[in-house]
Amino acid sequence: MKDEIIQELWKAKDAISARHQHDVKRLVDDLRAAEKSSGYRVVDLHTRTESDSQTR
Repeated sequence: MKDEIIQELWKAKDAISARHQHDVKRLVDDLRAAEKSSGYRVVDLHTRTESDSQTR
């Protein structure tokens, strides 16, 4: 049985990866630029609580 939602997520992931030539550094650089221009933090690891780090 095919899961259409998962297939759609994989398709989106593959498209995002392809836009950055499958290069994580390029993806991170793009996210940082978007964060800077928006004025909002995309990811803020400083807000993690002690319980968040224990669940990993």
